[in-house]
Amino acid sequence: GAFMTSEREAERSEMNIPPKKRSRKPEYHRESRIREIIQQHGYAFSLHPYKLMVSWQGVLVLAFRGFSEKARELKGALNESELLVGENPGSTWPKCTLGCLRDGKRLTPENLARLTEVCERYNRSVFGGDVQDFHASFSENPQAMLPALMSFRVKSLHLTTYECRSHELVLAEEEFPLKDFVADSLSDATEASARAESLRQESIDPEEKANVDRIYSETLDRKKYWFFASKDGHRETHYREPKIGMSLVAWVQERNFLSHSMPFSRYKGEPIFWKNPFDTIKEFCTEVEETLPDLYTFFNKDSLHITLRAIT
Repeated sequence: GAFMTSEREAERSEMNIPPKKRSRKPEYHRESRIREIIQQHGYAFSLHPYKLMVSWQGVLVLAFRGFSEKARELKGALNESELLVGENPGSTWPKCTLGCLRDGKRLTPENLARLTEVCERYNRSVFGGDVQDFHASFSENPQAMLPALMSFRVKSLHLTTYECRSHELVLAEEEFPLKDFVADSLSDATEASARAESLRQESIDPEEKANVDRIYSETLDRKKYWFFASKDGHRETHYREPKIGMSLVAWVQERNFLSHSMPFSRYKGEPIFWKNPFDTIKEFCTEVEETLPDLYTFFNKDSLHITLRAIT
């Protein structure tokens, strides 16, 4: 054994290869155009929970208010790359998929009516949206304020290689920390102007909000919407069958909401109660199961995510 070891060491020496015990893992990444796009255009952004709703094929989702200007810039740069598949309609607006119909199940018009009622009861009990929406809703009547769903700041994105579409099984992931717009701007401007520009970049374009509103509003016309909610596809097998793919996602985790500082604690003299969206999600999923038993399956909370862009 010792002879063989010495012989191998001699061979390695002749080839100018250092002994194994001295070898190190390279501290660099190979060249990647997708990585360059994310690093160049990736800035932190906020996501604001908005509405619980029934999506096409009966999928249950938490919709967010819209992508901010910086998030849209990153998505636009990724869309220009010929390396990625064409963008799916599902990632053009921010949403988190909570659960889906079990295999062999289909919503009846009565099922959809009951589900929509459950969604709307929760939507009426809390405020969802950004600060501009909050002002528009309560500036005239602050006494009517509802508990407001916490938002969270996306400080990093993850490039995932998943083993099923629900992301309950993930083979590998790479984290991409996102740049802070204010910090990047301070060298070129005063802190006040940099923060003002940051607020502008954080704002959600009215067209972006209108698109999410249009999608949500369609679900409220139950008779028309049943055609879409009862379509085939996107059942449990679709999400949980073995499937290798890659996506760029923001994980939706409870600690992200709880660690995000709230914009204010009082509004026009009235106290504001900020509600943890995960409490609402848990209550909602439990009520759906009780209202329509054995119809839905819900995904592991650690797998919840928003897809910024499919890669494959």
